[in-house]
Amino acid sequence: MSVAERIKEIIAKKKWSKNDLGMSRIQLSKLMIVKNNLVLLIKGDTIDAPVWSKVENIQLVEDDIIIYFDGEYDIVLGKEDYEDYKDYVSKEEWQVLFESDTPKKLQEMKLIDDKGFYLEMHANIRKTENTGEIEKFEEVYKELIMK
Repeated sequence: MSVAERIKEIIAKKKWSKNDLGMSRIQLSKLMIVKNNLVLLIKGDTIDAPVWSKVENIQLVEDDIIIYFDGEYDIVLGKEDYEDYKDYVSKEEWQVLFESDTPKKLQEMKLIDDKGFYLEMHANIRKTENTGEIEKFEEVYKELIMK
């Protein structure tokens, strides 16, 4: 299965990927195509509101996908932004993103995918660039929209 096919499958599930950051910190991320952009919603247990960020690169390492996002220009979302994401996030799910204990609540709603993807800031790409093929976002995106 190509990287684009895997990304398409992840988007179709409409679930969150869970990343353990260590020291009991968890980061959740949801991949979607919004207004012809491959973007992420990111919610951590240490931030009060979700953030939106663009995907910069994608890397396949063995059978795992690593999504690199632009951590410099992310946008903090408010409850009033729901209309922009209603095709990707249910109203109940959106409300949970602004509550405490979001990871536990999304798990209870069965919205966390056990086999999702790993998330890294684009600035960290040098740490992993020799461990797998880095797919330029533009190439994967072209394949995504052509299918």
